[in-house]
Amino acid sequence: MNMMNNFNNFFGKITDKLHRKVKLPRKIWIIVLIGISGLALIFLSEIIPSGDSEDRNENSSPVADTSYSSSFKRETERELKEIISKIDGVGEVSLMLTLDGTTEYVYAEDVDTETDENSDSKSDKYKNQVIIVDSDGNETALVKKIIEPKVKGVVIVCSGGGNTEIKERVIKAVSSALNISTNNICVEKG
Repeated sequence: MNMMNNFNNFFGKITDKLHRKVKLPRKIWIIVLIGISGLALIFLSEIIPSGDSEDRNENSSPVADTSYSSSFKRETERELKEIISKIDGVGEVSLMLTLDGTTEYVYAEDVDTETDENSDSKSDKYKNQVIIVDSDGNETALVKKIIEPKVKGVVIVCSGGGNTEIKERVIKAVSSALNISTNNICVEKG
């Protein structure tokens, strides 16, 4: 009860001062102050992070997970480096991939179709709903397939990159492995 009295005294002092400066009724000033206080609380709630933000990240769908694309890139670079280093005369290899886009998830959907036939027209209504799977109390969308990003280009620096024959073999191997044009592959001596 003491806290309520302090609150009333605080608002009373502020409204009295405002009432003296701007001649509006005290009730109007109370409403204005309560509104401003509400806006301030909303603003503060956006600035101050809540404690359950970590829980939301753990339960989020794979769409928000950008680490999958970067792990795809690292794994592809590792495998490609391993293959290229086995070509005779290549020597030590460093390489970099560039990707076109990110990993795309295709979710399983339940599609309902309704046909509405009137006297003069016919219309179809489609209702798509993503299938949700519940495992261990966590609801997640059912992933139908994962489409990996496309490799856009490769830069390879190797000891044997100055030799034309080795350069051609490396370009052919990379082109075959990644199914990309030879124009998107650069091999240089390192």
